[in-house]
Amino acid sequence: CGRTFSAKTGSLLANSKLGPAVWMAFAECMADALPLRESAARCGVSLYTAWFMRMRVCEVMASLLLPARKGTFHLDATLVRDNLSGNLKDSVLEMPRRRHRNGQDGRRGGKGLGKERIVVECGVNEYGDCFCEVVGRGSAGAGELAMCLSPRIPEGSTVVTDGHPSYAFAARRWEHVTVNPADPSGGDINMVNALHSRLKGFLRPFHGVATRRLQRYLDWFCYAEQFKRSGMDRRELLYGHEAAGTYWMTRRLTHCEIGNIMVYWTRQYPRNVNGGLT
Repeated sequence: CGRTFSAKTGSLLANSKLGPAVWMAFAECMADALPLRESAARCGVSLYTAWFMRMRVCEVMASLLLPARKGTFHLDATLVRDNLSGNLKDSVLEMPRRRHRNGQDGRRGGKGLGKERIVVECGVNEYGDCFCEVVGRGSAGAGELAMCLSPRIPEGSTVVTDGHPSYAFAARRWEHVTVNPADPSGGDINMVNALHSRLKGFLRPFHGVATRRLQRYLDWFCYAEQFKRSGMDRRELLYGHEAAGTYWMTRRLTHCEIGNIMVYWTRQYPRNVNGGLT
């Protein structure tokens, strides 16, 4: 066909204009979870290039996540503030909520603001195998939880929850044990509570992750949890995964990414230039 292929064709480094030294330096920044501006300065690239490198490395991390082993899983969901980043001034789609000024409105609690929180379902077993998945907005239904849990928890496992009604349907495939968080004598879900604490600590330095990119950061967190017990240096390990990793999201597709819970935008009717519904 007149083309040349090698063993590295399609890999992350083979299709990049940046040299291996730059990707090694960026692997060090990702391993330490440094801010984008500091990462860009260390690697000698622009802020936009550093952002795109992060998105691509997160995709490689997601492809390397191993399936969980059979065991006892503690399950619970946590809430993350939504962040609708981007310029929607000239968009045909309306904002699903009123705009937040300087981000302060989103930090305040209050009645009716539950729909402005993103539900992240988390699970972890006694071996340390964990998953974090965006499942909904405000609250997760039984069907959403079932779709999230089915491919992630092996058959024959035991799941322990706080007794939320949605789990009665979502966890019917496994042995389901409910505990009362107010009565520790009957059991607990401390493993997933500790996972929530580590996840919040991981996301805090980023000062608000865009909702449509949130799953990428959750995959990054799960990758760090999966390989934190490895005897190999985490920077060298990540660089090795970068060199061998592949991707399928091009730069254009990355910009057009909607996210798995951004359907509330697509459900709205676009408006014509006169303001009426089309």
